[in-house]
Amino acid sequence: MKKVFIAMSVFAVVALAATPALAQGANRKPTQAENAKSPVPGKPGNLNIVEIAVATNQALGEFDYLLGAIGCLTDEATGSNPVVELLSGSDMYTVFAPIDDAFIALQQALGITTPSPEATCALGDETVFNVLAYHVTAGRRFSNSVFNAQNPKMIEMLNGGYVTANPDVTLTDFAGQSVGIVAPLFDINAKNGVIHVINTVLLPF
Repeated sequence: MKKVFIAMSVFAVVALAATPALAQGANRKPTQAENAKSPVPGKPGNLNIVEIAVATNQALGEFDYLLGAIGCLTDEATGSNPVVELLSGSDMYTVFAPIDDAFIALQQALGITTPSPEATCALGDETVFNVLAYHVTAGRRFSNSVFNAQNPKMIEMLNGGYVTANPDVTLTDFAGQSVGIVAPLFDINAKNGVIHVINTVLLPF
């Protein structure tokens, strides 16, 4: 299934040059001070959200499970994929992208003894699509737009559900999980939106 995404990795080297912070990931969330001081990035690069995700995975190996989940929705007859088409288009979106450890933890919680990127497909297309759509919101939202320094902020996701963006730079999903941003992998500026890397899979149920 992941062949769909590997085929789109022509710009991988360019992506790494355009987003040097991708090679400096650390599993911690930015503090409020860091977030407040983070300038909004300048002009977006030439890569869309999917191309950046593929390039990041080739460099860091952090998105095998995310790309595997997206691959679950690939039509074997036509090769089309609704998520790839959505996030490769010209409309602007903001994606909260979970790292591999987030998916592994979820699969283990669901009783999957041997986690793998393909195991997510066992949840069924409808559930997988619902979960993935719960990680995407419309518009180009940098961290200074996502998080309010004083009050929680409700953000509507593409599946119709909401997440709460908290002043301490965490998200709270429908299941009540506290989800952190992986610093410095936030405000990644794609030509069709923004990516924020998170440490937990957001659950809409």
